[in-house]
Amino acid sequence: MTTDHGHRHGHRRGHGPFCGVIPPYVHEQMAVHGDEQTRRNALAALAVDTTVRAERLIADLTARAVAAQAAAHKERRVHSAGNTAELPGTLVRSEDDPASGDPAVDEAYEGLGSTFDLLQEVFGRNSLDDAGMPLIGTVHYQDKYNNAAWDGRQMIFGDGDGQYFNRFTAAVDVIGHELAHGITTHESDLLYMHQSGALNEHFSDVIGAMVKQYVAVPRQTAADADWIIGAGLFTSTVNGVGLRSMKAPGTAFDDAVLGKDPQPDHMSRFVHTLDDNGGVHINSGIPNRAFYLAATGLGGHSWDRAGRIWYAAMRDPGLRSLRWAAQFKDFAGLTLKHAAALFGPAEQTVVADAWQQVGVTPETIRSVGALADEWVLHYSWGCTDSYARTDLIFHENGSFTGELSGRWHQQDGTLLLSFDAGAARYAGTLAGDVATGAMSTFDGAEGCWRLTRKGATGIVGN
Repeated sequence: MTTDHGHRHGHRRGHGPFCGVIPPYVHEQMAVHGDEQTRRNALAALAVDTTVRAERLIADLTARAVAAQAAAHKERRVHSAGNTAELPGTLVRSEDDPASGDPAVDEAYEGLGSTFDLLQEVFGRNSLDDAGMPLIGTVHYQDKYNNAAWDGRQMIFGDGDGQYFNRFTAAVDVIGHELAHGITTHESDLLYMHQSGALNEHFSDVIGAMVKQYVAVPRQTAADADWIIGAGLFTSTVNGVGLRSMKAPGTAFDDAVLGKDPQPDHMSRFVHTLDDNGGVHINSGIPNRAFYLAATGLGGHSWDRAGRIWYAAMRDPGLRSLRWAAQFKDFAGLTLKHAAALFGPAEQTVVADAWQQVGVTPETIRSVGALADEWVLHYSWGCTDSYARTDLIFHENGSFTGELSGRWHQQDGTLLLSFDAGAARYAGTLAGDVATGAMSTFDGAEGCWRLTRKGATGIVGN
């Protein structure tokens, strides 16, 4: 890793997984099917994931500073990276500063504030950590960066390429969505893989949708809302209305370059995949539709009853005890529990019916297993459709051996692989029997990888 790269990111420490609003499967499709410039943009976006994950974890391995509790009031700081990878960049607007005149800066500032206001006024929550955590954002990140992301400490906003994506500050629900990952980390700490990761994404969509409906003039009821996440992010070139539809998962876009919205709306159409961290952006469509059905069934504003029930379920200690083992049926059970506790049997019946309509039967809690074991690594430089494969053995001392050897580190859901030969690092998310992520030499050669526990049932390709 170069000294310059370490200077840009090595000092930063975050909490929780790096979560981008544009799913990796969209970037991978663009890398395979787009023109050369689109391919380069897509690979660059995937490389950001690797960079931030790897350097956050490296920093945490050497220093675990305890963050001081911030003052209990709204505190926003918006920076500009000036189309570089510098984070946080140059401070351009702080709390109570007047509008800057830069649309990206001012949209980010307002979106951060709107999310804080919803959390405080509806849920009595003091920022993401419930202790006054400052809300930090960086706009104009890199050149034509096609994503908005929460890196564990702050928001990152790209300007979009102008061909397929507009600037990512323009959608307030995207800002609420990404910030909500910080709530999940501080509450349930759901790891970013499979159904637990899909619940992580789902809760972020719930918060994002509520923020959008909350700031609308007049405020929208559940019945009046469009339930589209990311409306306005696509340019007119793209055949689509937004990134996801909570009302009708699978219908948000169908485009020759970006592909077709892959979200299912029912457990009978659950997508078993190793891509997208085990389908976290894909299968979240199932609980998303359940929330839509609950919110419209309960009536009024989405935050009046449905939002309060979902928020209580996300904070339930039982969910945190599951972490990566959490499944839709576990979360569904918790929503029924809190519907009854907060409101009563009538509301509980509406929530139960919402889950039944998407094929989820509420259930309770199970337990989990260890990392040291035999694994199968699949990797592809350039994120093509052709993956190489090698068997690895992970040892408890933090090493791995096989055709390739090196060191592994896992923390807060992030897995980092460093190899004895070559400059490549693989960084991504591990939960249960599957890991997935991006890989890079940090010198321009990027790709995609996935790791599967050897012999695990229900895993394709191991």
